[in-house]
Amino acid sequence: MTASPAVVAASLFFSAAYAQSDEALTAGDDTIVVTGTRLSRSGFSAPTPTTVIDGDSIQKAAETNVADVLNDLPAFRAQGTPAATGVFLGEVGAQTLDLRGLGGSRTLVLIDGRRVVASTARGSLGKTAGGVDFNTIPSSLVSRVEVVTGGASAAYGSDAVAGVVNVILRSDLNGFDGKVQYGMSDNNDAEELLLSAAYGAEFADGKGHILIGGEYVDNKGVGDCYERDWCREEYGPVSNPVPQLNGLARQLILPDVRPSVASWGGLIASGPLAGTEIASDGSIFQHDYGEYYGAPIFQSGGSADPEHAFYQFFPLYAPVERYSLMGRAEYQATEAIKVFAEGSYADVSASSTSAQGRLFFGTAPTIYRDNPYLSAELADAMDDAGVTSFSLGRITNDFGPSFGTVDRNTFRTTTGFEAALGGSWTLDGYYQFGRTKYRQIGYNTLITSNFARAVDAVDEGEFLGGPANGNIVCRSTLTDPTNPLVEGCLPLNILGENNFDPANTGYSFGTADQRNKLSQHVAALTVSGDLFDLWAGPVSVASGVEYRVEDVTGEADPISTDLRFYTNNAGPISGPAVKVKEGFFEAGVPLAASDSPIGQLDLNGAVRLTDYSTSGTVTSWKVGGVWEPLDFLTLRVTRSKDIRAPNFFELYNPTGASFNFLTDPQNGGVSSLTQIFSGGNADLDPETAKTFTAGAVLDFGAVRFSADYFDIDIDGAIASVGAQVIVDRCFGGAADFCDLITRTPGGALESVRSVGLNLNSIKTRGVDFELGYSAPVFNGEVSLNAYGTYLIDLITVDSNGAVDYAGQVGYPVSQQSGLPEFQASTNLRWSNDVFGAGARVRFVSSGLYDVTKIGPSQTGYDPTLPNSINDNSVPAYAYLDLNAYYDLSVGGDSTIRLYGAIDNVLDKDPPNKLPSSFGVTNPALYDVLGRVFKVGARVTF
Repeated sequence: MTASPAVVAASLFFSAAYAQSDEALTAGDDTIVVTGTRLSRSGFSAPTPTTVIDGDSIQKAAETNVADVLNDLPAFRAQGTPAATGVFLGEVGAQTLDLRGLGGSRTLVLIDGRRVVASTARGSLGKTAGGVDFNTIPSSLVSRVEVVTGGASAAYGSDAVAGVVNVILRSDLNGFDGKVQYGMSDNNDAEELLLSAAYGAEFADGKGHILIGGEYVDNKGVGDCYERDWCREEYGPVSNPVPQLNGLARQLILPDVRPSVASWGGLIASGPLAGTEIASDGSIFQHDYGEYYGAPIFQSGGSADPEHAFYQFFPLYAPVERYSLMGRAEYQATEAIKVFAEGSYADVSASSTSAQGRLFFGTAPTIYRDNPYLSAELADAMDDAGVTSFSLGRITNDFGPSFGTVDRNTFRTTTGFEAALGGSWTLDGYYQFGRTKYRQIGYNTLITSNFARAVDAVDEGEFLGGPANGNIVCRSTLTDPTNPLVEGCLPLNILGENNFDPANTGYSFGTADQRNKLSQHVAALTVSGDLFDLWAGPVSVASGVEYRVEDVTGEADPISTDLRFYTNNAGPISGPAVKVKEGFFEAGVPLAASDSPIGQLDLNGAVRLTDYSTSGTVTSWKVGGVWEPLDFLTLRVTRSKDIRAPNFFELYNPTGASFNFLTDPQNGGVSSLTQIFSGGNADLDPETAKTFTAGAVLDFGAVRFSADYFDIDIDGAIASVGAQVIVDRCFGGAADFCDLITRTPGGALESVRSVGLNLNSIKTRGVDFELGYSAPVFNGEVSLNAYGTYLIDLITVDSNGAVDYAGQVGYPVSQQSGLPEFQASTNLRWSNDVFGAGARVRFVSSGLYDVTKIGPSQTGYDPTLPNSINDNSVPAYAYLDLNAYYDLSVGGDSTIRLYGAIDNVLDKDPPNKLPSSFGVTNPALYDVLGRVFKVGARVTF
């Protein structure tokens, strides 16, 4: 799908951003300070596109997290938000950033130009651990955010493949700044309270300055998606068993979908008794397979279960409670030397509820004929069918949902100096220590092997050859009494709902408890200045060294370590600390001054040598140029080689376990829920990327427009070999992949082991647009800021081939998420000295649910194709937000600002035919809360 140039241009005017500039900020001494470069000198233009969002824009948006503001920009993919991470306990509530849709690990986050310790310690389904959680950054203390949308590894080191996000904190506050804000959705949920306060003052006759501040946010979250009407239609995927006969596609997206191989009371899905369902009281009846029922595991209609077992319980928006504190002091010790110290502490607590065991195929418990809980009706049916056992597909909701909590507390302290060496030369250095303590607890978590023993119950008397004595026990206590894992086994009746003894659940359900401690030490020294003069001006240089040590230690409960939980498994992480030594050099060379016949022309180059204790030495570099041939026209271009080294978790993550649906070609294409083991790989090498950007800026004073082309090509991208790829390659004859597969005695898939390898490549190309306009209107000023990204391609090449995810707006969890071909955002505002009002529009172009499928609206559609689907199209979406404020002067410099905002004013529902394993829409692109109201007051004096 391709957006025409007319659509691209028009969308810029109906789309919302807060971008203030795409190039730089000017300090009071006319020195340009740009995140995209280490150089600082008057008149220098950076070749790397940089967007700046100021603190005032963040405040006016009435967002409580800076990441929410940034994720509205089209260059970001909102994969790491409480709406998108609620199903993953390890990441629940986290707010991380993902530039270009290349993965959060390829976006470098800085605070005041310095690296910060990671705050996420668990990753899943493509979301790498080791990211910076923006919940730890108090939004009220943010002065501005600078976003470099291009490779910057030569300037800042590893991870800056997609770009850099540099959060600049306030340092010059004099007085008090406090705020209280409350918000909730139109559905009376998603309640959120914000309290913040900051105070700054000078001391020692102005030689020193001190700043202290803090922020508290409590978001109550939203229950599962059944809290919204658009979810209750329960669209999901159903396999069409006879596409050649009914003329429908191979895969059908249909309403009222339920599992067809398991039920709340129990369902026998295979063998002579297939289709026998157990009612809540233990009696049996014939399962209704509905209107459509296919070979895998889902059906449309018919089921007696009231809700979809894969949609219920998972929070639509995870509840998060957090507080953060920060303090900073600086002192001008001499005319030439300024020293500073700062510290911060943040605690983030989040929770998630998830479905209990969904047990079928390989995980389905076996029920034997001598089970005393069998109803007479079911026992007779077994006798009539001549079977002595059956596998019971069971949704264990009657045992209560699994509930998890995550707590992250992050501490950071920095001390350093800034020294003027004479002339233009400066020297600055700092030492920083950061530490994050992470704890993840999963309550009421099913212990797979224990549960299987508990449901295999027998009458003790009958089993020992005598008459029944009514003492029902676990079979294993009689057949394997010396096994320590059998000790304490208590029988459970799962034939029907709520027929078990609640006192007996302690053996089969437990608490998964994992803890990690992440630490980071950084010491850096940088010198910069003008080296000598050329005909067009001074040659500016910057050079520096950095030493960094990062370490992670962990511990876990014995059951998690042994991977015996149904989910939430993870053992303790361990491995040698990662030690990094770096040195860089950068130069800015002016070739022509602004008054020359050709206009101003600057060249920029940088090189960085990095030595990793884990993966050796790598070099990154960048060259670029800026040409201003006319007063209103600037042309810029960069070429760079960027790197990303594997982080501690990718290297040393302990073995973890999860479940996903895999198709088994060895068994006729049957799809089954299979356990997938994952872990780290200490032999990983750094990724390398080649980045090219080229753009133009038109500046007519009141109107400013820029367009920048980007091309990023990553080689040796770190990725786990997909479990489905492993199964397919084994079937194709690759014996090495077969070694990663475990099958049941009957030949069904049981588990697959997947580890990270440097085997993928990723390529993305596109164009960023920015438009700014301001003019005096009606005793005030009207301003328009528009920002858009047109995505040409987003190609991933792995062992299964190349797939272009540009235009994919669905959320197939087992595959890579894509991005729309065009996104835009626009902020229109009018304000004067006391009042302001604004409208913000965010636009998402139409796209495809899954780019690997072909639907009726696409060329080449044929219902008999194995990748055909009945509906693969998703319409374009636009969201409207409104905000306003009014300032009350209360004497002197004291002001009270009253403000309010309405998000998603039109209460637009998200598309609900984008099913994944955990819901019906894509929360990374579409709003799932509906209309939200916010009111607040800000006091300054």
